[in-house]
Amino acid sequence: MHHLLARLLKKSGFSGIESAQYEHFIRLLSDAFVHADEDRWMLEHSLNLTSKELTENNSQLRTKLADIDKYQRSLELSVTRQKAILDASPEVVVEFNICGEITHVNQSGCTFLGCDEHTALTLDATQVLHSILSLLTAPDVFIEQIQAMFDSKEAKLTGNFETIHGRYYEYYSVPELIHGEYVGRVWCCRDITDLKAQKALLSKQANCDSLTGLANRFNIIATVNRMLQSDVVKPFALVLIDLDDFKKINDSLGHLAGDDALKICAKRLERRVQQPNRLARLGGDEFLVVLMLDSLPAIREQLEHILNAFIDPIKIEGNCYQLSLSVGVASYPAHGKEVSEILGKADIAMYQAKKQGKNQYKLFDSALEQRVQKAIYIEEKLQQAITLKQFELYFQPKINIGSGQVESLEALIRWPNNGRMIFPDEFIPIAEDKGLIGKITECVLEMACDTLSQWHGLAHLKDLSIAINISGKDISVDNFYEKLERLLSRYKFNPSLLELELTESALISNLSNVKATLKQLKKLGIKVAIDDFGTGYSSLAYLQALDIYYLKIDRQFVAALLSEPKAEAIVQSIIDVGKNLGLCLIAEGVEQAEHLDKLQRMGCDQAQGYFICRPLPSSELLKFLSAAKQAV
Repeated sequence: MHHLLARLLKKSGFSGIESAQYEHFIRLLSDAFVHADEDRWMLEHSLNLTSKELTENNSQLRTKLADIDKYQRSLELSVTRQKAILDASPEVVVEFNICGEITHVNQSGCTFLGCDEHTALTLDATQVLHSILSLLTAPDVFIEQIQAMFDSKEAKLTGNFETIHGRYYEYYSVPELIHGEYVGRVWCCRDITDLKAQKALLSKQANCDSLTGLANRFNIIATVNRMLQSDVVKPFALVLIDLDDFKKINDSLGHLAGDDALKICAKRLERRVQQPNRLARLGGDEFLVVLMLDSLPAIREQLEHILNAFIDPIKIEGNCYQLSLSVGVASYPAHGKEVSEILGKADIAMYQAKKQGKNQYKLFDSALEQRVQKAIYIEEKLQQAITLKQFELYFQPKINIGSGQVESLEALIRWPNNGRMIFPDEFIPIAEDKGLIGKITECVLEMACDTLSQWHGLAHLKDLSIAINISGKDISVDNFYEKLERLLSRYKFNPSLLELELTESALISNLSNVKATLKQLKKLGIKVAIDDFGTGYSSLAYLQALDIYYLKIDRQFVAALLSEPKAEAIVQSIIDVGKNLGLCLIAEGVEQAEHLDKLQRMGCDQAQGYFICRPLPSSELLKFLSAAKQAV
């Protein structure tokens, strides 16, 4: 029996619990109580489960709501930041929805549209377009540029426009798509006025000479290259211009005055070079003209026109300077197909114009190129010859005219190369031009000192002096005397047996420095001769001021001695002046016996020339000296 049923029956005082009569009924009631307990337990259990699930679901819901709230705050913050960033951007940003309404505009966009944000958000695409078109200098061009947008909503646009206020803008526009569906469009544009101006400035700096405003080397070379790459290349000439003696302005007035002079020169050239011809400054005092001419007479006429621009002197800081031009010309297609080749040949021609006296133009020809190539070859080989000391000395005797005895020798440099002997007139000008003359002089000095040292112990040679030629650049070097003194200390011979011959131009080029050096040389006993006297300045003042021992009468006067009375008068005057100053007179270029007789009667002391003896190598010289001694 169910315990609850038993308690209820007992509490009610029912006495038939044990009776068989009620047994079946009571059992059914007990079963009902059991089923009721089971139902109640099931219901309670169900209620407990439902409450727990609700609690858990409620907890999850609260968590989700918190996450949504957090995400919403994050989204709001992100939108706020994005708006702040866009508002801070100098670029114009405008967003339109599918209906053509503005859904977002930043501060730059408001400024560009000329209204506040609230007003801008009330505008539609048509109103904005009309507003923009009213600001443009070329609205029709802008409409053409954005036509693709009307043809396809998904079109991407980019381009530029200029406003009536002189500002330049770059724009780009992209569609907004969600899962491939068009939902709007974003327009961005930025003010590129300053950038455009900066690019223009950089372009000018890259293509224009900062001093004169002319096209620079890069610009003109690029221009010529474009001409050469075009489908139809018209003939033209490159005219390379170099200002003669411009250095004297820089040296005397300074580089700022030199810059002013360059500006004046550029203006003069600019007035003479008209379109379609082009003018550029290559750098320094060099200019380039591209002449769009193919007729040689027309080119010559234009070149004369350019040269005449400098007939009048230029005035700088109150001083007048006469400048001239050395001009070289090469043309396309005659002288090359590449700009570097044509310009190189114009440079060769210009150098020749400068070498032949300046203030002129030279047209390139193959003979010029051959001379330049030869000079380049000689320079290269000359460098090797200096390093390897491949030079030889030849000696030409100088005799006492009265006694016929050999008193001195002139050392003349020779350069054996590839089986032939190269004479000084072929390589010395190149050496001087390329700055190699000093090293060659050192070689000659060393060879002369070595020869004198070898002869020192030989009785028949120990009193012979050797004269060598010294250039103006050599004697003007500050440490020339110190270098010579160190050289002499290495060899054993009397320094008075070493003689130096200098031209008049070498003396005058740096008179004060030369004067000091000659005094030092005199202390060593070294005698100095003025070579080719009468062909240069022939100033009596420097004959008096400088420590000179010999005067050498130039060969052109000696050659004309028998046929031209004026030449005889000049030679006699030189001899008389030299004698009065206590100098020894030497005549060079004596080719005939009559020359020697005439010079002896005129009172000349020494002579040299082919009539006496040609220049000889050391081995042959010794034979000549031996024979000459026996003859005397």
